[in-house]
Amino acid sequence: MRPLALALMLASVAPAFAENVSREELEQRIAELEAMLNSRLDALADTVDAQSDAGGKNVHIGGYGELHYNHLDANGEDQRLLDLHRMVLFFGYDYSDRVRFVSEFEVEHTLVSGGSEFGAVEIEQAYVEIDVLANMQFRTGVMLMPLGIVNETHEPPTFYGVERPVIETSIIPSTWYSAGISLSQSLDSGLSYDLLVTEGLKTEDPTTNDEADPFYLKGGKQKASYSDAFNLALTGRVRYRGIPGLELAAYAQYQPDLDQSAETSYAESATLAGGHVIYQLAPITLTALYARWDVAGDEAKAAGKDVQDGGYLEASWKAQENWGLFVRHSVWSEEKDESAAQSDLGVNYYPHPDVVFKADYQLQNDDAGNTDGFNLGMGYQF
Repeated sequence: MRPLALALMLASVAPAFAENVSREELEQRIAELEAMLNSRLDALADTVDAQSDAGGKNVHIGGYGELHYNHLDANGEDQRLLDLHRMVLFFGYDYSDRVRFVSEFEVEHTLVSGGSEFGAVEIEQAYVEIDVLANMQFRTGVMLMPLGIVNETHEPPTFYGVERPVIETSIIPSTWYSAGISLSQSLDSGLSYDLLVTEGLKTEDPTTNDEADPFYLKGGKQKASYSDAFNLALTGRVRYRGIPGLELAAYAQYQPDLDQSAETSYAESATLAGGHVIYQLAPITLTALYARWDVAGDEAKAAGKDVQDGGYLEASWKAQENWGLFVRHSVWSEEKDESAAQSDLGVNYYPHPDVVFKADYQLQNDDAGNTDGFNLGMGYQF
């Protein structure tokens, strides 16, 4: 007998002894009371179990990670590094059919402490998404910028090469996330668009640091951490996927003031424009991407950094379901009279669609750093 049923039964039958109720009547009363209580407790347990199951279905957990080995020669300097580059966990929750929460928690280089030079803990996504219409979503929170190819989709099994394409880590400073609001819509024609208003960049201040570079745009990411928001950035993307195997995208971002209205101005506005095309035909995939920054102001022009651009071409061949080969050539310039170039050749092996082993060889010219050598990697997603 359950303890609760027993306690309630004893409290109920106590007056019966005072009334000299027969033994048979007392036993019948006890049995009826126990049956009633057990029935109600079972119903309550079923209700709790049902609510628990429903809550579990509303929670979404995923993640990805990658381990890198780099064996490079940088202008005669031997570099050999082994690094758990990142481990990422996704947590999401569906409040209803039209309201949901999405988050991404990342640890880079395993160690984050006072003695760690490179480690980092980052919240790259943390937003609430609401379906305004069946094909239109509103978001607010911390979001990935819809710029380039890998900034939004960078799980290791989704791209070739151990390291991400250099254009999408320099000209497009992936991984790039900001806090703000966005509106996205997908149309039946295969066309979609994204509009965002977010925090802007704030580059280094040379008025307080003589070594600061006010036109190093990647260093201006504020990462939604006490971000100065005097001048918000505007971002837009249009993408077409109406033909099987084809993706066309164009995107732009306007930064009104790179110094966020500093008391002593040291930088002006900047505009990023770019686009890419991906075309898959059976086992062959061809990719092309180009992006360009135009930085306003005489100071940027005098520093030779008023135009910063780059692009790459990539061809890959999925020879078999578990194997893929690729070649990529990238050229970029972050300063006047600079012409950096890097070529990559490699292979991906997939023992499972969500697990990949990678190997590639890279060659750079002098402007890129003259860093040659091979890279090995392991990655996963779930």
